[in-house]
Order: sequence, then structure tokens, then C-alpha cells
Amino acid sequence: MLRKTLTMRAKSAMQIVECPRDAMQGLPNFVATDDKIRYINKLLKVGFHTIDFGSFVSAPAVPQMRDTVDVLKGLDLKNTKSELLAIVCNKKGAEAAAEHPEIKYLGFPLSMSEEFQRRNTRRSIADAMDVLKDIKGICDRSNKELVTYISMAFGNPYGEEYSPEFVAKFVSDVRDLGVRTISLADTVGTGTAEEVTSLFEEIVPKYPDTVIGAHLHSSSSTSPAKISAAIAAGCTRIDGAIGGMGGCPFAKSALIGNVPTESIIQQCNQHGLDLGLDMKQFEEAHQIKHELFGVAVSEIILQCYLGMVLTFSFFFRFLSLISLSPSSSLLDKQQHLSGDNVAFR
Repeated sequence: MLRKTLTMRAKSAMQIVECPRDAMQGLPNFVATDDKIRYINKLLKVGFHTIDFGSFVSAPAVPQMRDTVDVLKGLDLKNTKSELLAIVCNKKGAEAAAEHPEIKYLGFPLSMSEEFQRRNTRRSIADAMDVLKDIKGICDRSNKELVTYISMAFGNPYGEEYSPEFVAKFVSDVRDLGVRTISLADTVGTGTAEEVTSLFEEIVPKYPDTVIGAHLHSSSSTSPAKISAAIAAGCTRIDGAIGGMGGCPFAKSALIGNVPTESIIQQCNQHGLDLGLDMKQFEEAHQIKHELFGVAVSEIILQCYLGMVLTFSFFFRFLSLISLSPSSSLLDKQQHLSGDNVAFR
């Protein structure tokens, strides 16, 4: 009964967050500002709930995001239902982001690991909580909404304290500050589907007034099970990146990519969720991603599935004269990989 109730809740309120910022931030070569603008403008036409588009952080620490303000200036927000989210790590960054009315959400990374918190924001967890309070105040004064990401929520690779109860305490502490969107992050991809189920079933029922999201990093082979587990356990917000790109450059030496947005769409469809996405625009965004960053072989399988979704969608809209074959377009690309990492251009 609990599983059925939570699933019905998820069906009524699923939010999909596309994360080009997370996809690009760890790339070794700078992505031209115009290319970022072109890609994100296409994503804005798909119909995602939120686009995690950039960050107001130290340029030396994350040089890929040094042009966030210029990217923002180039975005076409006139005909989109998507909201913009920017990551901030301190009060200065939050104040800078708050100056832009186009941005609705500020995202703050709060880690359960002292080691990772210092790597990511150069401060302790206690200090980070103080910063979070300041940023919540900035959001309240500037009519922004604060999203808090609790990283290492599914395990700690540094041998520090970890338990579901420890996660629940973090969620409770963040809620006490007035935050009502909290995303549990599997920063280094260590969580299993069973752990995802256990954690969401533990936390979601306790806080019906709070959006509990999932920001998962995983290989393409394990992503579907984790996404399905999150949906079934009542998760109402899922972050992803087309092709499974991304990974936090401060977590470990090897980047573990985001769960592929293609897998999120696939699993939502299998759970009976109507996301209301424009699949034609999604395919066009996928093609831009391939042009800029290349393609992994694992993406081809997912694109075949989405090609079928696209075809049926057009059929039911009586657009039978349109014929698309996204899977064949992928096969024409010059670079393919046998693993999960994308090929960079």
C-alpha cells in the first residue's frame, strides 16, 4: 500500500531537471560560449521542469563555468516553461546570482562528508550550514527558491560516518531552515537500487510538504534500476544529463556520469508517467550534444527506444507524414565508444 501511494504521488508531480552545467563542468577543454547558448536554448524548448544551466562559483576552481553570465544573456526565455537553476557555493555567489531575475532556483551543495565538503566548497559541514542559512536569506529577499543537494547521501567513499538515519538528520536540519526542495545525491555512484528504495521510503513519507529529489551518478547499466527504484519509492524530482555526461570534478579522480536523461524518460514511461516533453525538440537537442561532445555506444540503444516514443507521439498527433530515425542518425557519427564515457570533440 505504501509503495502504491508513493508511486501515485510521484505520478502527479514528477519534475525532470536537465543538467548541462553538470554535464560540462568537468570537461578539460573549454566549451565556447556560443555553443553553450545554442545547446541550452534547444533544451529550453523540450519542456523540462528546470534547466541547471550554470554556476556562480570561483572561475579558477571551475573554469568551464566562467562564462555563466554571458550564457544567461544569450538564452531565449520567451517561449519556455522551464525554469533556470544556478549553483552557488557561498554568499558572494548567491548575491551575484540573485541579481538576475531570469534565475528562479539557487542550488547549494551540502555534503554529509567532511572530506568532500572541503574539496567542494573549502569549508567544514558546520560552516557550510551557516552559509546555507545566509543563502536562504538571500533567496527570501530576492524571490528565489533554494534547492539543497545533500551529497554522499547513498554512501561515503572516504570511510566517514554514514547511515540512513544520518541522512534523515541532514534532511531534517535543512528543512528546519525553510528549504522545501532537497535533492539526495549519489555523488560518486556507489548507491544501489535497493539503497535508493530504502532511503526514499524512509524520508519521503515524513515530509509531504517537501520535494525530495534524486541527483544520481551512475553507469548506464545501473541507471535504469536506480531511477525506477526512486520513482517507485516516491521521488518527485530527478536530475539527469543527456547521454549520461558529467560528474563532479572534486569527488574522486574518475568522473562518474549523471544518469542519462534518456533512461529517466524511459523509466518514467514504464511507470505510466506523462512528462509532457516535446520529443522532437529532445532529439534535436540530442543531435547538438553529439555535435559538440560526441556519442557513446550505450546512447544508441536508448535513442532507439526514444525513437519509438517519438514515432508513436507523432502518430497520435496525426502527423503521420513526419518520419524520423534518431537511431540511424547516431550510427552516422564518426566517434563511438564501447563504455559509458562520452567521446570529446
